[in-house]
Amino acid sequence: MKYRASPDGLAWFIFFLLYRVMRYRYTEVIQNLSRSFPEKSYGEIRRIAVDFYRHFSRLFAEMPVLMMVSGRRIRERLVLHNSGLIGEYHAQGRPVIIMLGHYGNWECMSLLPLLLRCPVYAVFKPLNNRFFNRLMKRTRSRFGLRMLAMDEAPRHLLQHSVPGAYIFIADQSAPNSHHVVDFLHQPTRVITGTERLAKAVDAAVVYAVIRRLRGYRWEITFSLITDQPSTMAPFEITRIFNARLEKDICQSPAYWLWTHRRWKTNSRS
Repeated sequence: MKYRASPDGLAWFIFFLLYRVMRYRYTEVIQNLSRSFPEKSYGEIRRIAVDFYRHFSRLFAEMPVLMMVSGRRIRERLVLHNSGLIGEYHAQGRPVIIMLGHYGNWECMSLLPLLLRCPVYAVFKPLNNRFFNRLMKRTRSRFGLRMLAMDEAPRHLLQHSVPGAYIFIADQSAPNSHHVVDFLHQPTRVITGTERLAKAVDAAVVYAVIRRLRGYRWEITFSLITDQPSTMAPFEITRIFNARLEKDICQSPAYWLWTHRRWKTNSRS
């Protein structure tokens, strides 16, 4: 089945529903934005919020594209920059850990097996709902992405003989973490397990940022965090990742997932 209709009409309807009718997590979005950008006026915060809901709605409208369009047409929607970095370390027989945040369209990462010459794994937290968990895995694995449950990732990386690229969305809420960084003007508990895993398997660590091009096209840019993780000071990889993500958010704040409950616990305690 070919998908030919433009997602624009669907995106407008979703925006109307989420923003105008449901006011989906609107209070939380405004609070997150206000605390993250204390220097901005309420009018500026509200404009960012509207831009975020438009972006968020377009993400939902793009899902049928990812589910129905052929691999050839999908490849035309995605541009990679500096992907040779991953190929270089794969040729050396080393695993590559790709760290990114909920910024841009992270679902585009499911297309990487079409464009990279190495196995690509996505480390994910299984959903409680079995139906939606199966749907998520089926959709994301359509083009060869290999889904790896979070609790299976350390054992797989330590035992697997074939190196690959491992995608970690590393800006999840981390209420049980004891490490706190200043992120968007707020003390924030951050995930440190990715860093520990990189050091354990001597993985090259790469940062990825996803930005929208014109229309429904995206670009993914890779940059090296470190290829010598064991030499990095404790939590330095984590600090660099969060600093780069923060910089990207500040440049185009509407692209981050502001409905995400990033600060749902007191990070000072």
